[in-house]
Amino acid sequence: MTSGNIPIVETERLILRGPIPADVDVWVTFIADPDFGRYVPRAKVTRTPQERAERMIGAMQQRWEPQPLSAMGWAATRKADGQFIGFCGVEELAGTNDGELDYYLGKPYWGQGFATEAARAMVRFAFENTGWDRVVAAIVPANIASNRVLDHLGFVYEKHVNYFELTGADSIVLDDPIVAFYALQREKFQPGDAFYRIN
Repeated sequence: MTSGNIPIVETERLILRGPIPADVDVWVTFIADPDFGRYVPRAKVTRTPQERAERMIGAMQQRWEPQPLSAMGWAATRKADGQFIGFCGVEELAGTNDGELDYYLGKPYWGQGFATEAARAMVRFAFENTGWDRVVAAIVPANIASNRVLDHLGFVYEKHVNYFELTGADSIVLDDPIVAFYALQREKFQPGDAFYRIN
């Protein structure tokens, strides 16, 4: 699916849109930061930052291709100035009726509530456009900021799991595959009065 066909989600401060080639250069600067990479899975295959950025854009666009909808991915931008700040999405967890939430914001945009705002919108979109029973998230236990995001949205910690066993992923590397697994039941999700519009 082309970026022009991907639904645009507007929140109070963000526009979630389809990825575009211009996002590549900014993403390259984000992934070059060692702090950014602490909690993010890495591919086993060694690639240049440019190649990694181009692959990420392609992967986010490809999420929209299967029908019925089983995955979605957006580029997150600030509404005020159009600045690209990262990627986010939800993708069906194989063998379940769950969608797995993911979000990756550049370090300059940490600690400002953008991840929570984007995640709330993604969860709402997912529940309104799929039949998933839950949206789940797996985070590195030391990632306190992501833990806070999930708490704000009402996710409940369930257990620690081996990420590779959970997902069946065999093409990525994690320093420690044991992650904290959280879930949000459809009936427990509260969108609240946060601004949300599909354009």
